[in-house]
Amino acid sequence: MVSFTSRLPIGKITALILLIGITAIAGSGIMAQSSGGVPNVQIGFDRPEAWALKRFDAALLPSTMLPVAPDGLRQVGAISVGVEADWLPMLSATQQTVGFNGTKLEDLNEAPALVRPVIGVQMPWKLRAFATAPLPISTFGIKPRLFAFGVERPLLERGPWTLDWQAYGQVGSVKGAITCPASAVAAPPGSPANPTDCVALSSDIASLRYAGSQLQVAHSFPQMPKLVLHASVAGTFDDVAFQSHGPTTFGLSQLRQWAHGGMFSTAGGVTYLFNQRIAFTVDVFYTPLEVRRTAGAPVTNDGLFNVRGLLSYQFGGATKEP
Repeated sequence: MVSFTSRLPIGKITALILLIGITAIAGSGIMAQSSGGVPNVQIGFDRPEAWALKRFDAALLPSTMLPVAPDGLRQVGAISVGVEADWLPMLSATQQTVGFNGTKLEDLNEAPALVRPVIGVQMPWKLRAFATAPLPISTFGIKPRLFAFGVERPLLERGPWTLDWQAYGQVGSVKGAITCPASAVAAPPGSPANPTDCVALSSDIASLRYAGSQLQVAHSFPQMPKLVLHASVAGTFDDVAFQSHGPTTFGLSQLRQWAHGGMFSTAGGVTYLFNQRIAFTVDVFYTPLEVRRTAGAPVTNDGLFNVRGLLSYQFGGATKEP
């Protein structure tokens, strides 16, 4: 059976999601630029500071799509729930040297992993709206206040093949002691371990906002009906910012830096269907990220590669076991 979406304005829905995401991005950016008279500086998208921000933004992309529900579970209002876990690779000292255009070491190895719930709601025309957010509690010294959302839908279903589409966005920020971590505060002001004279933990805020769209192709095997292979490509517009808030011997050090640009990413993996309600998905994810490590240095690629997992359950409807 083949189903197309000629009656459904996918382009308009994509534009709407992107408009909502970009509007939220612009609105939160304006609020941050006008708060408290903090100096606000735009930096290049390949600066070390911007590279660190877009790397964390990439780690938060919803690359793992929920498996396409069987026809019997596509009732409007049906709910799917899941838990996603993403591995965040540790950075080397060179990679963490991003402050002041690549001359100051920052504490970027706060969290080794990200865990967040994912909720989906079935809508008409096979659309599924989804939302995900890490719990807003302090973990590994950072406190996220992030919210990602979007819609997804199968565009084409032909035998064992499925082509899926997704549009998504994210707003919010992460707060932590990045510029004045505990290791710097413990060292004497002006020493190599504390070059910016920190006297207390900083309360820095990284704003991580994006809007984008993704296509995924999936293939199941009649001989192994519980396994589904998939691969995807995505394009994302990023708007990121970092506001330092560090107590020093010279007073409160505050500076807001922001950047924006485009990002390409790809992912691939396998879903195992315990039954047609419960599924476990594992993905490998990659995005190339350009960076100019110091002023005058050549632009190089230092991309993000990580592994992601999603355990999901479909509520509502009735269907047969695979």
